[in-house]
Parts: sequence; structure tokens; C-alpha cells
Amino acid sequence: MNTNYKTQENTYTTKDNTTEITVLKKDGSELICKVDTFDAERVQKAGTWFAEWHKDFNNYLVQTLITSKVDGKTVSAKQTIQSVILDVSPKAPIKHLNGNTLDNRKENLELYNKNLKNDCTKIDHETMGIILRDKFGNSKDTALISMEDVDDVVKDGYNWVFYKKGTELMVVANTPEGRIRLDELIMSPDETLKVHHINLNPLDNRRKNLENKLI
Repeated sequence: MNTNYKTQENTYTTKDNTTEITVLKKDGSELICKVDTFDAERVQKAGTWFAEWHKDFNNYLVQTLITSKVDGKTVSAKQTIQSVILDVSPKAPIKHLNGNTLDNRKENLELYNKNLKNDCTKIDHETMGIILRDKFGNSKDTALISMEDVDDVVKDGYNWVFYKKGTELMVVANTPEGRIRLDELIMSPDETLKVHHINLNPLDNRRKNLENKLI
């Protein structure tokens, strides 16, 4: 197929309040993107849409090319359909609530606020799972804590993420007081001690899996 997937004209099919847009992948095959019919005209005017795989979303994102002048030169950049629909910067982190990045109806889109407290899932009567998200708001991991620590851990201003420092993996939050570690928040070690994860899993921060050991 000789068609340039980035410039092939899209097909718009309206079904009541939803409009389906046919977009091409790099191999020339088609995908269907959904938007609200209310947004379809604005989306169509924004450009020609195509789909490319994005490893952080583990899915295809629908994008268009936008051009601008930089130092007298024409520069192209990609803009996602969700940023056009929400009228935000192309770099703004947007969550697809149902996990389907081809569903770009407004009811499925939400700007991700990295300062909000984490979502949680109850594992059992003793354990709470803390959902760890990446910079785009995608769920990546689950950290475990004891129920007794929920009020101290899950609160506004403490957005927990999985972090790698050298070869060490840990769960951290960037707070107004600076970066803190989840295991240290729970165990409160002094300067002579280091928190040890008994099962060696840095995501498991239940009290029964943590102990303070001399450095």
C-alpha cells in the first residue's frame, strides 16, 4: 500500500451523539476512533488524523501533525486528538478512564493531576493496594500497605510512584516537604537504620514485610 498513513483523508461516520473516525496505522490498516458528535467539526478542522503505537499507553494514540515556525524554519510536531478535544497543551497528561485510547469522547477523558492522592483497591481486610500511575496517569503498579497506615499514606499532596535510583527500586512521593519514601514513612528509621523488605519486593510495604536494620 503506497498511501502515507499520516496524510490519508479520514472518514467520519455519525451515529447519533457519537462520531466514528477512520484512521490509518503505519502498516496501512484501519482503526476506529470515537469522539462526541459535538466535537467532530472541530476535530476535522484540526487536521488529518493517524494512529501510532505509544509504549507508555501500551496502545495506539490518535494524532495529527501541527506545524510552527522556529527561527524561520518550519517545524512539525504531533498533537493528540484528546488534547484538541479538551483544548489543552499537547503535553498535558490526559487519562482515558476506560483504558481505551481510541475512545475520545469527553466523558472518557480526564486531565491527570499529579498532586492528587492515589486511587486505592482493597486487597483483603488487612491490606490496601495503592495504585501507582506514570506521568500520563496510566496505572502501572500496585503498592501494598497495611490497613493501619492508610490514613497516613493516602492523602492529598502525597502522590506515590514507583521510582528507580541507580539499581534500587522504591515507592516515593514528591511532597511540599520534599521527596519521601513510603517504607521510611511507615517505619520511621533513624539515621543509623535502613528499612529492609523481607521478601525483597519494594512494592510490598505491609508492616509484616518491613524491618529496620542497622546500616
